[in-house]
Amino acid sequence: MNILAINPWIYDFAAYDFWLKPYGFLVILTYLKNKGINVDYIDCLDKKITKADFGRGKYPAQIIEKPSIFKQIPRHFKRYGISIDELKGALKKTNYDYILITSSMTYWYPAIIDLIKILRAKFGASKIILGGTYATLCYGHAKKTTGCDFVFKDSSLKEFFSLLNVDFNYTQFYSTLPSYEDFYTTLDYVVLRTCWGCPFDCSYCAIKELFTGFFRVPHKKVIEFIAKYHQSGIKNFILYDDAFLYEPNYAKQLLRQIINLKLDIHFHTPNALHLKFLDKDIACLLKKSNFINPHFGLETLNPYLQKLWGDKVNKSDLRRGVNLLKKGGFRKGEFSVYLLLGYPNQNLEELKKEVDMLHCLGAKVSLAEFSPVPKTKIFQNYKDNFNEPLSHNNSVFGSFQQDKIKDFWEIKNYVRQLNKELSLGNKGVISDIKS
Repeated sequence: MNILAINPWIYDFAAYDFWLKPYGFLVILTYLKNKGINVDYIDCLDKKITKADFGRGKYPAQIIEKPSIFKQIPRHFKRYGISIDELKGALKKTNYDYILITSSMTYWYPAIIDLIKILRAKFGASKIILGGTYATLCYGHAKKTTGCDFVFKDSSLKEFFSLLNVDFNYTQFYSTLPSYEDFYTTLDYVVLRTCWGCPFDCSYCAIKELFTGFFRVPHKKVIEFIAKYHQSGIKNFILYDDAFLYEPNYAKQLLRQIINLKLDIHFHTPNALHLKFLDKDIACLLKKSNFINPHFGLETLNPYLQKLWGDKVNKSDLRRGVNLLKKGGFRKGEFSVYLLLGYPNQNLEELKKEVDMLHCLGAKVSLAEFSPVPKTKIFQNYKDNFNEPLSHNNSVFGSFQQDKIKDFWEIKNYVRQLNKELSLGNKGVISDIKS
């Protein structure tokens, strides 16, 4: 069987490679190759025009026509990634049994529609299958809009593999880590998971729709993966875990094994770690295993909203966690905490006080811009107003609250300045030590 697999472009007002790899898709493709299936792969985002710290960078972009819903927004709408000519040049075969397309953000679906038009013109007889986040969270919209032959939710993996006549073993599949060398000629970083799913049920998160339950990858698999890619020259490992510190003994054992490898590598956590599961041992192990600017989830310090959104972390947990990080060896400005910006009726003065408190504690602030995610509890409050997935875009969601746009930018700039002060303070400490 011959399969073509494609990770689509991003269509948006802004995009940047903050360690964006289609992890679940790559696990599926690795699993298929391990079962003897021939897979050709194209990643429309496998190109950067700049390189920044730790493998991140800027995508090439072409200005394209804005969807009508965005006509009043005074910003360019762009296609991020390789050009259409580059894509067509990579389509060398004349036919495939199946074409697999993944999806990510719900509001990036117009890129999928354009991609399918190109594929239909080239491979008229091939069956096109769509999966991923958009396909799962907006299943009805995807079936109606994209023109794919099959649309699968993430919960329908067994049915997907049955269509391909491939045996599906749950434990084997979720213990699979991607074979990046089969799909990429060059790599600036690799993404991995040590677990799938999350035991929490936060009101703004759709993880329960994307994976039910909680599955841990065996330590041995993770260690072999890290050693293998370090030997290939990779220094930056990105954890996509949603609950890495849940079941702390697993994390401690794994971190100790990583430290024992004595490798010159870095770990990054764009998906937040849980402050509540920190203890002194974990804080020390995170530092010794070279976690760079670990991010922790908070979202808000408002007690009412904390209870409403999931009751994960409170002010006491925050203070305790920050103290543990400092005792573990992290200096001020060497760790970050997420706060949510832009949810409906947000009190921005209250947010600014929360920013000030985090800054005084020595934490950098990462503002996570809110967007309405289908299938979440928060989304139920106003789902009738956001049936069009383009309206979920966090680049423009704040624009629907016209009276707050100026305030949004002011607090973003305020946070940048405070974070810069912490970074400069650390440079001064390092200079003093060296002198």
